[in-house]
Amino acid sequence: MSPSEKIENPNESLVIPKWLTKSKFQSLLTKDEPDYNTIIKFTAVAAVPPGGNFASVLVRVYLDLKMNDETRKRKSYVVKTTLDSDKGGKAVNEMRYFHKEQQMYSTFLPEFEKIYREAGHPVQLVPKCLEIGEMEGNLYFIFEDLAPKDYVSADRTKGLNMDQMRLSLRKLAELHAASVIYKDRHGPYPIDFAHGFAKKDNIQLSVGRFESKAPEYKEAMKTWGIDESYLKNFPTAEQYGKLCRESLHVDPQDFNVLTHGDFSACNILFKYAENGSLSEALLLDFQLCKWGSPAQDLLMIITISVAKDLRLREFDNFVRIYWTYLIECLRVLKYEKPLPQLRQLQSAIFKKNNTLYAFFAAFNHLPVHLLPICKESNLHTMNSQDEIGRRFRMRAYTYPVFVEIIRELYPFFCNRGLFNFEDFE
Repeated sequence: MSPSEKIENPNESLVIPKWLTKSKFQSLLTKDEPDYNTIIKFTAVAAVPPGGNFASVLVRVYLDLKMNDETRKRKSYVVKTTLDSDKGGKAVNEMRYFHKEQQMYSTFLPEFEKIYREAGHPVQLVPKCLEIGEMEGNLYFIFEDLAPKDYVSADRTKGLNMDQMRLSLRKLAELHAASVIYKDRHGPYPIDFAHGFAKKDNIQLSVGRFESKAPEYKEAMKTWGIDESYLKNFPTAEQYGKLCRESLHVDPQDFNVLTHGDFSACNILFKYAENGSLSEALLLDFQLCKWGSPAQDLLMIITISVAKDLRLREFDNFVRIYWTYLIECLRVLKYEKPLPQLRQLQSAIFKKNNTLYAFFAAFNHLPVHLLPICKESNLHTMNSQDEIGRRFRMRAYTYPVFVEIIRELYPFFCNRGLFNFEDFE
């Protein structure tokens, strides 16, 4: 990017952390741009529009540099750090999401990529993480900015087309396969990876968040035009608590992996070749990884991020596509145990311990993903009990694009038994 190009801020309401100054990048630049002499200008803006990220602060930093040869150069980085405590940061910290992501970027993701290199099949799973640290009690990550390399996010409101889904499922299979090989070599993952959206010793936090949104959701359901019998398929707070606990159960007889945990279009970057075809994808956001069935990630992305005309029509096919890539990756990595069967993976979609990932996606993620950009689209407002929060949720749950999808998707899950919440009594 040329120093003369205008810098756009996609979210003017984002408050940039005060500790994020040019001095934070001086030591990093010494390694990343060894011929730099001086930081002439420091500019920090939001990295994504409102609603593009909920559980963290994402900042794109532009550094206008004077080089040793007197030329000028603009360098950019993406910084990820914690939310303020009163904006959802307290709950995120209690769930240890950033501590988990710190382990992923410092240890596991580099090891996964190493496993592929050693097998003779180099794979890049994620953007390069250049620095991990803590400032004023805030964990932070500094990543290479892939925008200059023409990586882009998909339009989450339109959903992923078939080509985008194929590539997304391939990257997911690469991640999962390497995680299995790593566990076989090094043993179980740390205790942080036993929980995802729910945490064993903090179920009440999940139930409280559910109760904060349920009244508006149930009220909105009456306007969707679905049969009254489906309206009864909505969990009580007690059932939801049991649903959360069940999501933490791992059946040792299943084929299990280190799941991404929050697998959606928002957490994938795509790159296109000059002819317009998809050429590469990289994965983002590893705060919710947990050991469990790959069905959990499949339920998330199919529920949230598939284009409307493909979601139900290709539902089973997406599972098969993922399975095909998974088998391919496991064979490349010389997996020595029996390979998972497609019938086993299809069956796992309906197991009780994976149900949360369908319901939570339809209840929490999907309506916000489909809503046009607005400054209220954030974790704090989504869970707020004031009038602003209630109006925002009602707007999301009755938004025509969401209603068009959910009026088919909700009965689909009910008819398949996933939303029979009496099973959790």
